[in-house]
Amino acid sequence: MKYLDKIAEFIVTVCYVGKIKIAPGTFGSLVAFPICYIIMDFSLKNQVVFYISGYNPHEQQFLSVFFIEMLVATILLFIGIYFTKIYIKNTEEQDPKEVVIDEVVGQMLAIILTSFSVIFVYSSALPQKIDATYIDFIFLFLMPFMLFRGFDILKPWPINWLDSNIKGALGVMVDDVAAALFAVVCQYVIVFLILNFSPTVV
Repeated sequence: MKYLDKIAEFIVTVCYVGKIKIAPGTFGSLVAFPICYIIMDFSLKNQVVFYISGYNPHEQQFLSVFFIEMLVATILLFIGIYFTKIYIKNTEEQDPKEVVIDEVVGQMLAIILTSFSVIFVYSSALPQKIDATYIDFIFLFLMPFMLFRGFDILKPWPINWLDSNIKGALGVMVDDVAAALFAVVCQYVIVFLILNFSPTVV
């Protein structure tokens, strides 16, 4: 049983990243980026492509990466719930700060679901004004990260309601999923406003 407890601690703290004294949730969120990159790099290098009728090869490749990353995020969500249940039973705390698997899953969802916003950006006139490196940094890293961390920390309604009323391992995970969804919606609204009202893209 102690062996399982050690495994639970290792997983929910994400290789002990959650043990970092300063801003463990922020560092947990940052872990999501290399995970997503590794999945994407592996899929592209090994040409893991699902045939999807009505889409060209480039679109099929993009969607394949999307589905694989969503699958990994979903698996991590259920793994997180299972091992967080074990961990909080041992610590007798409802939401230990060192548990950051929820931040990893939430940030992954924010990254994955906002990736389509870049398609809209590149289909606009913005790439003619701003270098592609800056576009990727802003829309694939900076915005998903800042928005998710903002919603996860501030916890506006109904995230705060979920955090207060859903207890246990599910409660630890679900508020971060909600924060991710808020971040996704917010990013698409921002992209829409930039592309439709900014003089930069006219």
